Amino acid sequence: MTQPLFAASTGEVVRVALPVPADDLFDYAVPATIATPIRPGMRVRVRFRDRKLTGVVAETGSGACFEGELRAIEDVIDEVPVISAAMLEILTDAARDALCPIGLALATALPAGSAPRSVSGLALTPRGRAALEADALPSEARRALEKLRRGARPTVDLRRSRLSASLLADLTQDGWVDEVDIEWQPSARPATERTAEIAADVEVEAALSGPLKHARQQAALFRRLCQTGRTPVTALTGDFPTVAALLRALRDRGLVVLDQRPAPRDVLGQPLHQEPPVELTPDQADVLKPILDAIRGREARSFLLHGVTGSGKTEVYLQSVGEALRQGRQALVLVPEITLTHQILARLRGRFGDDIAVLHSGLRPGERVEQWQRLHTGSTPIAVGARSALFAPLENLGVIIIDEEHDSAYKNEEGFRYHARDLATRRAKSAGCPLLLGSATPSLETRYAADHGAIRRLVLPSRIGGRPLPTVKIVDLNREREKVGRGRKIILSDPLARAMHENLAAGGQTILLLNRRGFSTQIFCFQCGFAENCPNCDIALTYHATEQQLLCHYCNHSVPPPDQCSKCGAADTALLGLGTERVEEEVRTRFPGARLARLDRDTAQRRGFTEQVLRDLHQRRLDIVIGTQMVAKGHDFPGVRLVGVVLADIGLHLPDFRAAERTFQLLTQVAGRAGRPGHDLAPGRVIIQTYAPDHDAVRPVLRHDYEAFYARELQHRAALGYPPFGHLAHVLVSGENEARTREAATALAKSADPAENVQVLGPAPSPLARLRGRFRYQLLIKGHDVAAVHAAAARVRAAGARLPDELLAVVDTQPVNML
Repeated sequence: MTQPLFAASTGEVVRVALPVPADDLFDYAVPATIATPIRPGMRVRVRFRDRKLTGVVAETGSGACFEGELRAIEDVIDEVPVISAAMLEILTDAARDALCPIGLALATALPAGSAPRSVSGLALTPRGRAALEADALPSEARRALEKLRRGARPTVDLRRSRLSASLLADLTQDGWVDEVDIEWQPSARPATERTAEIAADVEVEAALSGPLKHARQQAALFRRLCQTGRTPVTALTGDFPTVAALLRALRDRGLVVLDQRPAPRDVLGQPLHQEPPVELTPDQADVLKPILDAIRGREARSFLLHGVTGSGKTEVYLQSVGEALRQGRQALVLVPEITLTHQILARLRGRFGDDIAVLHSGLRPGERVEQWQRLHTGSTPIAVGARSALFAPLENLGVIIIDEEHDSAYKNEEGFRYHARDLATRRAKSAGCPLLLGSATPSLETRYAADHGAIRRLVLPSRIGGRPLPTVKIVDLNREREKVGRGRKIILSDPLARAMHENLAAGGQTILLLNRRGFSTQIFCFQCGFAENCPNCDIALTYHATEQQLLCHYCNHSVPPPDQCSKCGAADTALLGLGTERVEEEVRTRFPGARLARLDRDTAQRRGFTEQVLRDLHQRRLDIVIGTQMVAKGHDFPGVRLVGVVLADIGLHLPDFRAAERTFQLLTQVAGRAGRPGHDLAPGRVIIQTYAPDHDAVRPVLRHDYEAFYARELQHRAALGYPPFGHLAHVLVSGENEARTREAATALAKSADPAENVQVLGPAPSPLARLRGRFRYQLLIKGHDVAAVHAAAARVRAAGARLPDELLAVVDTQPVNML
C-alpha cells in the first residue's frame, strides 16, 4: 500500500516518539480526514520505513516551518491523552539520563498489549489462487497456499507450520503470494458482558397484549427485564435456557436493546473485614507528623522511614494514605515483589475499602488494562503494585510510598533501565507531594543521602508493644563438618534441626530460607572433575527432582540427567550443592508429620499458589515453609517463631561490590519474620548456617546492628570510589563470536574518551561470560563527577550504535546488577 503524503506547510504537524532505537522524534502531518484534535500524550498509528507502528505524540505544531511533504499519520488511537503532560516531561528527562530512546521509555509506561500492532504476513494473489484451483502444484507449495485460502496469515505462523523461509520466498518471487501488513487489534482488552434492557419508549402493556400475546416465553423474559432493568445475559440463562434466541426475537420486534458494557474482573482477592486506625505509639506519632505536614503543605519532600522489622511502618503508610485522601488527593504505594502486594493490599482494603487499583506483571494483560483504566478515569484514588505501578496515571498525587526501598527489584534491567526510587523522586517533585522510603535496612545510597541532608531520616527504633527482636545464633558450618565428617552434606545442622523439633512441638511455625531453587546445583564427575554445563551459557545445570530434568536458570535449556559422565563416561557422579527442592526432601524425611510448603519461582508459576501458601502460613495451616528470598521480605506472620537460614553464603562472594550489602539486608529481613508482634507472645529465634561466620555482612546480624554494618561498608566503598562516593556506568557487549565481541568492547573503551577524573575499567569478561549462546564483555566507567561519567557513557553508547548487527552494546547509567 502506498503511504499517502501531505503538504505539511498547509496544516498541523505532530512530532511522534516511536518505539525504535533512535533518540529522535519523527515528524508527521495530520491529514484533514482526521477530525480528532491531537494533543501530546495521545497515541497514533504511523508508517515508519516499511512498518506500521504505534507512537506517542510528544509535540504538536503548525506545518508552516516545513518545506516539502511529510508522511501523514494513519490513525489516532486515543480520544484523550494516555500520558499526561507532566508524565511526558518526567519520562523525557529520565530517558535522557538513562540514555534510552524516548519512544522506548514511553512504551514502557503504558500497559502492554493495549495498542493495535502490525505483523508481517503473506496473502494469496489472484495468480496464486488460480494455481491452487488448477491443482498442479508441488505438495509443499500447495500446503502453503492452502493455509492462505481463507485470508492473510502472519509469516511467523506459517514458519511455525514447518514451511521453510526459502519456500515462502520462492512463492513470493513467483507472484503466488504478496507480502502484506496484518493489523492486529489490542491483545489486552477489558472484559465486557452482554446486557439486555427494555427499549426506550416501549409501551409495556401494549407489547404484552399485542405482539407477545401468543409468545409465552418471550413475554416472560420481557416481564423479567421490566422488573430488573439492564441485566447481564448470563444472569438470565438459569430461568431461560434459550435466552439467546428469545432475546434476538425481542430485539427484532424492537422491544429490547442488546449491548455490551465493561465487566472488570476481580483482582483484589478475598473480601476482608474493616480495619480501623490503631492508636499510634509515641515513636509512630513522631515520625508521622512531618509526613502529614508535607502532605497538607503540598511539599515535595523525601523521607527515609528507617524502622526495625515489626516496628509499625505499615501503619505509618496507611495513615499517610488516609491523609492524602482527606486532602482530596491520590496515593501510590510500591512494593518490590508481587508476593508483597497481597499483604499491603489486604491492609489498604481493610482501611479504605475496594477503591484500589492493582498494577503488576502477575495480572493478565486484560486485567492490567482494566486496572489502568480505573486510575486513568479517576474512579479510584489508590494504586498499589510492584515497580511498574510507578507509571500509574494518577494526576493529583498526595503521597508516594516505596516499601523496602533498598530492594534491587526496583531497578528495571531491560529496555528503559530506570530505577523506581529515582523516577518516584521526579514524580513527587512534579506533583508537589512527599516521597516516603521505608526500610529496616536502607540502601547505603539512601542512608548516606539522609546523613547529608538530602533526605530527612525518621526512625522507629523498636518493635510494637516493646517486643524484643529475635535472638540470633550463627552456626559455623566448618565446625559442623568436622563433627559429622567432611564427606557428609550438611543441610540441617544439629542446632537448626533441634530448634525445629522444639518449635514444632510448641506449636510454632518455621521459615527456612535458601536463596537457590532446584534440587542440586550441579552434577559432578569424581573421575574427571567435569560438571554438566549449559551448552548456551557458562553456568552449571541445576537438577530439578520434580521434573527429573537438568535445567539452566538463564536460558531455560533442559535435558534429562545423564546415567554417566558426558565427558569421560564414568558412572561415578554425584549431586553437589543444594536447592530448595533438596531442602524440602530433607525436611519431609526428618519431620514426616509436619505440614509444609515450598515457595520459590518454580512453584510460584502456578497462578494463585503464592497467595494460597501465604494465606495458609498466616492462618497457621502450615508448620514449615521453605523458600527463596520470596519469603524473606516484608511479610507479617505472627505464628512464626523460628527462622532458619540454610546457607547464608549464597551471593556473598559474587564479583559485585554490593554483594555484602545484599547479604546483610537479606539476612536481617528474613530474621525479622520471627517473633513479630501479634497474638503469639513467644519470642523469636533465628539460626544462620554459614561458612563465613566472621564476615562483615554476617556478624552484625547477631545484634541486628545496621549501624555497624553501614559504617564498615561505607569505609570499603569510600576506599574504592563506589557509590555513594562515586558514580558508575556499566557497559555490556555481547556477541556470538568471542574474538569480535572482545575487539568491539576494546574499541568502545577507547571511545569513552574520559575526562581526567573518570576511569574506564576493562574490558574484561563478564562474571557470566557466556549467556544464551552469546559471549559477554564488560566495561565500568567510574568517577566522582556524575556529568563527566554520563558524558563518557553517552560517547560509548553512540559508538555502540554503530556496531555490526550481530553485536550488541548495552549501557546502564544506574547499574545495580554487576553480573
